[in-house]
Amino acid sequence: MSTLQQPWAGPQVDAALAADIAVRRPRGFDHRLAGHPLMSIDAIAELGQELGPDSISAEDAVKPLVTAEPAFRELAAEAIADRIRSLAAADSWFTLLNIEQERAYRELVDELVEGVAERAGLDPAGLRRRMGFVFASSPGSVTPAHFDIEHSLLMQLRGRRRLSFGRFGSPEVREREINRYWTGSSFGRLESMPEPVSELELGPGSGAYIPPYTPHWLSNGEEASYSLTVTFFERSNEDESRVQVLNERLRRLGITPKPYGAAPARDRSKAALMRWYAGMRRREETSRSH
Repeated sequence: MSTLQQPWAGPQVDAALAADIAVRRPRGFDHRLAGHPLMSIDAIAELGQELGPDSISAEDAVKPLVTAEPAFRELAAEAIADRIRSLAAADSWFTLLNIEQERAYRELVDELVEGVAERAGLDPAGLRRRMGFVFASSPGSVTPAHFDIEHSLLMQLRGRRRLSFGRFGSPEVREREINRYWTGSSFGRLESMPEPVSELELGPGSGAYIPPYTPHWLSNGEEASYSLTVTFFERSNEDESRVQVLNERLRRLGITPKPYGAAPARDRSKAALMRWYAGMRRREETSRSH
């Protein structure tokens, strides 16, 4: 059963999105998810309660734009729903992680990704590892400069935010920041401010495509903000991530690999090796379970 209203309430996109995905170019779009019953404040609060503290990251709302390591808060299970409902009077910044753990939200994530694929002319089977995240934050909140490794579709539900995009200052800075990510020391948070490139003003009914490995940051307006981000991998960022993982393992062995992108043929070989290795691991795990 569809969880989306008809006509299509998800991102209003077309074939231009496929071109942007291919070259990793950010873009804005409209949507009509703000009134969706799964996206009401009460539904989000109840979802947070169901997911529990292990699937929620909590931080102070106001923080510098450059925060190299997140300062996570401890979150009491009994306080989650109330804290999400009372963001306007709080100093809170929450991420509800992997909402696809709950069946209704998994169906919503799948419908959004497949609907976007249909409208952009993409093969939905090629958009894998689909995940959903709800961001809820108090007025004046800041999301520090960071990057994600997934393709992201951000949909603003309530409140207003400014989404800023930047670029790394040099290939060396990019490589250093990505190395920090794969060592598990940064969660994608950046050590230095990227060079600003563009901005989008987001309000209920607007959204943005955020490419993988693209620096970005957000600043809330004077209202509490609630938004949904749906993410996925396709072949290009899956392969880049595979190469980055292998490069990190080589560095641990004292080997200095060529950065991703410096030797495309070598990158393709590394990605193929990692796909083979992942397949072998899956077959071993399957055989052990029988």
